[in-house]
Amino acid sequence: MPAIATVFIASCDNALEGINQQGTWGFVTVSARKNANGTHVANAEGLFFQGNLAAVPNADFTADTCADVAFSEGNNLVGVTYLDAGPSVTATVGGIDRTLERTTSTLGLTYKPVTPFSYTPGDSIAIDVPGVPGGFPGGEIRAKTAEAFAFPTDIPVPAGTEAIQLAWTAPQDPRSAMVVSLRYATSTNPGVLARHVQCTFVDDGVDSIPFRWHQNWSTSQGVRAVVATRLRTNYVGTGDANLGVVSTYQVPTPPNP
Repeated sequence: MPAIATVFIASCDNALEGINQQGTWGFVTVSARKNANGTHVANAEGLFFQGNLAAVPNADFTADTCADVAFSEGNNLVGVTYLDAGPSVTATVGGIDRTLERTTSTLGLTYKPVTPFSYTPGDSIAIDVPGVPGGFPGGEIRAKTAEAFAFPTDIPVPAGTEAIQLAWTAPQDPRSAMVVSLRYATSTNPGVLARHVQCTFVDDGVDSIPFRWHQNWSTSQGVRAVVATRLRTNYVGTGDANLGVVSTYQVPTPPNP
């Protein structure tokens, strides 16, 4: 199975209501990488498949949530059947057409650009999927990519039972979520990030993590890390399928390899 390198589908399983229940999905994911000169490139991927998903990434919610769970990277697309969506998919980002080419391997079917392309986080994106009979149906969707933001990843360990106070750059368009991951090692393997406190916040620029949630992270004697991700999502129905754009901007922003 191809990994969804541009989004943490398993990490942000907020339930999405009102979706098509036929189990046919198309995800186009866009995440930011940063070049040495500070410019951004898009790490983009399209996946089209049939299978049952308990939940999908969803930035459209109204309640803050936290959980302390096992940390893993990758996706939760297990037991799905990948579908042909046509020879290529067009992604128009910031008014410039980009082509996501169909790529087949022993692991599955995916759509990617030949090379990552330059863009400005926050640009608009329009996806045009040609579709094929017996595969994924054709469809179009428009969305906004996740905006860049500043976030302090050197969070000091609070004294006593104080909450962790957070502040970040609020978006111009508030229809996004902020996902904060406090990653930590357990006593059995202090050199490996094995769990994380994952909090999903309304993206208004300020929030906090109560002691009852950050206690395991703040008392860990092993390695720790802090990663913040702005998440934007949009979904539409097309035929008997669901088509979505999932865009993220992460701090620290991964370097472009």
